[in-house]
Amino acid sequence: MNPDSDAGTGTLSGTVLQLTDDTFVHATLYMNGATVTADGASGSPVTATWEGVASEPYVLDGVAHLATNWVSVKPSLVGGELLPTYQAVQTKQVTNVDLALVSSAVLDGIFNTVASLRSPDSGQVVLFFRSAGTGAPLAGLHVTMAKAQAAIYATTNGWAFDDGTAITNKEGLIVFGNVEPANSNGAQSVVVTRAATASTPAVAAGQFAVKVVQGAVTIATVDVQL
Repeated sequence: MNPDSDAGTGTLSGTVLQLTDDTFVHATLYMNGATVTADGASGSPVTATWEGVASEPYVLDGVAHLATNWVSVKPSLVGGELLPTYQAVQTKQVTNVDLALVSSAVLDGIFNTVASLRSPDSGQVVLFFRSAGTGAPLAGLHVTMAKAQAAIYATTNGWAFDDGTAITNKEGLIVFGNVEPANSNGAQSVVVTRAATASTPAVAAGQFAVKVVQGAVTIATVDVQL
């Protein structure tokens, strides 16, 4: 039994969006077909179809009530610019969620700014770090993921490759590139530290499990208690 799950089943519905730039915030409606999949209450995945029409939302029945349900969107168009994308959804709390697809061109642009290349056979991870208390983005964090080839931090001047001292800016946004799954269920641990300042020492801020899938993108908001 999952200790974070509630009894019974739930329904999840919404639209599918296409993220349009490297803020991973701006989006337009994805007007092509896709398959949406989530962990089901029965232990087996449940799936639904997105038809690309705003008035016809995807509807997933029998969804497991979880603190984090990794819901995936797989475009029907194979080999296109948009990649299969996994999104952390609190199905224990919500029943309506607009899901997002991430563009390979946007990711490649980020890699290019740090003179690196994206591996199409590896997983890519986009994480926003927020205060668990206020929901505000968290600056001043140093974050590691052991099996990521690259940690790329959003900065006021674009993107920066982590040299071991990088910290999040006011957006609280990091891209982990070319990540390999850490274990059989694809989970990868993210370790968060509040970086030292002139007046305060570094402080451990927790570890969080993130799903990683080869050839796909994971996008999630991580709530940090500080």
